[in-house]
Amino acid sequence: PRVGAMPADTIEYTNKLYHDGKKILVEGANATMLDIDFGTYPFVTSSNPSVGSVLTGLGVSPDKVRGIYGTVKAYCTRVGEGPFPTELIPD
Repeated sequence: PRVGAMPADTIEYTNKLYHDGKKILVEGANATMLDIDFGTYPFVTSSNPSVGSVLTGLGVSPDKVRGIYGTVKAYCTRVGEGPFPTELIPD
């Protein structure tokens, strides 16, 4: 379809899916280290990609959340500039 047919009010769309009994999967790729509020400022993104911002970003009430599944890794990685918290620097 043409791009003009794709834009939608995502708050309305997401809540309609919920009311229709659909399952909604949300993915946040950047995670906490790049979160503007909880990340390694100033080397952060301009948004809140951690799980708490799913509700505000989608306009979904917290009482609608039925489960949260998280995937984590045991180390931090960084692309570009900024601190690298898991880097070991010899004395």
